[in-house]
Amino acid sequence: MKKYPGYFWTGWIIMAVLWVSLIPAVRAGDPTNAAASEPFDFAAPALFTGTVYEAGSQRTNILFTFQRTATRSNSTVRVERQFVRPDGFVAATEDAVYESGRLASFHMKEFQAKVSGAIQISPDQQRIYISYGRGLEPPKAIGQVLLPDTEVDDTIYPFMLAHWDELMRGAPVKFHFVSLEWKKVFGFRLVRTGETMLVAKLVDPLCFTIEKDSPHRVIAYVGRTTPRIKKGKSWKYLDAETVFDWKPGE
Repeated sequence: MKKYPGYFWTGWIIMAVLWVSLIPAVRAGDPTNAAASEPFDFAAPALFTGTVYEAGSQRTNILFTFQRTATRSNSTVRVERQFVRPDGFVAATEDAVYESGRLASFHMKEFQAKVSGAIQISPDQQRIYISYGRGLEPPKAIGQVLLPDTEVDDTIYPFMLAHWDELMRGAPVKFHFVSLEWKKVFGFRLVRTGETMLVAKLVDPLCFTIEKDSPHRVIAYVGRTTPRIKKGKSWKYLDAETVFDWKPGE
């Protein structure tokens, strides 16, 4: 789930409405929510791809291709997320490191806009260090207390899976999200309303299309995504439609 760097512009806790568009699973799923009861494996799948389309273009105008690769070494999982323009230029990368199933670090670089950010979490999971700035090497960060259920781009979907039953019952689920640009963590609530899913109130909505049955894979996502796009002389935040390339049997 992804509306990430820069979409938390307000400095106070707001109510986030979570809308899920549920579709039948591509393959038959267990009616029980096995995904929520098992630890999430950040190394699987090893390769995950998608296409980022201009919003409202009926999936005809490709802006970027998306690729997530993951490798495991003992208890360490390393993830690289790339956004590549149709001409082959790598517009942005996001790199995450997980230790024993917990986020240890996250780095973002936007090569077009020439900005970058980084997150480091202390080994005891008590402190978080957030930095952001112009250039491809973010400045030194100042630590702050790590709040419960603090998420980044690569962890919101696992967080949703872990709370799937609660969300389907309509129960509110609280979480925190890191805004790199603001160098802060903001609080939100996820609340299911109706048959759609979004995270929004004071910003444009985030909409996810997800399998109704286990394993609840995200089929498509509409909302803010990492690479900025140039409008005139400025680099603006991008709201787009991302469609993921699941194949039968995966």
